[in-house]
Amino acid sequence: HAAAAGPPGGGRYVARPIDAAAYAAYRMPATYAAVAAALAEVAARLPGWAPRSLLDVGAGLGAALWAAAHTWGSLASAELIEAAPAMLALGRQLAAHSAEPTLASADWHQADLGQVWRAGRHDLVTATYLMGELPAADRSTLVERLWAQSEQVLLLVEPGTPRGWAIIRAAREQLRTLGAQLLAPCPLQAACPLPDDDWCHFAQRVARSHAQRIAKGAELSYEDEKFSYLAVAHSPGTPIGARVLRRPIIHPGRIELALCTTDGLRKTTITRSNPARWRLVRSAAWGEAIDV
Repeated sequence: HAAAAGPPGGGRYVARPIDAAAYAAYRMPATYAAVAAALAEVAARLPGWAPRSLLDVGAGLGAALWAAAHTWGSLASAELIEAAPAMLALGRQLAAHSAEPTLASADWHQADLGQVWRAGRHDLVTATYLMGELPAADRSTLVERLWAQSEQVLLLVEPGTPRGWAIIRAAREQLRTLGAQLLAPCPLQAACPLPDDDWCHFAQRVARSHAQRIAKGAELSYEDEKFSYLAVAHSPGTPIGARVLRRPIIHPGRIELALCTTDGLRKTTITRSNPARWRLVRSAAWGEAIDV
């Protein structure tokens, strides 16, 4: 999860407590925001679902735990596995000081994620900003293991880069062969229609504190965390008609949308002369599920 080289199972490895603290200030708010946005899409696709347990593999400081607990009040227990002792120690400390019992009572375990690790089956399984840190040869084994540990939902999140998307896309196709139902962001269950020179990613705006602006040498009071994600389930969720793949291009009297639909990719222009469709899309945002 941050800077120094380390053992297999963590391509980037936080070795010292001071590095873990720096990661908490520098990266945790953005990773939390991305995971929370992805989990919100899961909740929208499974409106009656009330997960009781979470397994977070490659937990880092526990951003996925915090996001899941804030998404579902039903969450009662959590198991977190992390390779770096410094990250595990700080993550456990942060959770222990939470007023939420699920966070305070979470079970944390140290394990080399490239090797065999033990965990129970859980309603929700997450692996966020992890796959890219593992050797390519270990990823498919990990995906299969994560899917086997999930009772209902598996969520994967990676950086919103061509490499991050390539990792997510490979996992998507593997999970399809394992019988997974695609929840989000995909409207269709078939092979991904996106061309190889493009990548599926989204952005979540995150407020920057004064300390973060100083640490990052940034002037803006916010940043956009770009991420790619995949949520799959053991049973189908509520279907969607389309997903907005890019920021809508707004012109006077018309809006251009790049969509992924149940029939594949589509670019469409909605004009003010069609009031019903105009009202539907005029506030559509990048990453949003819509019916057009």
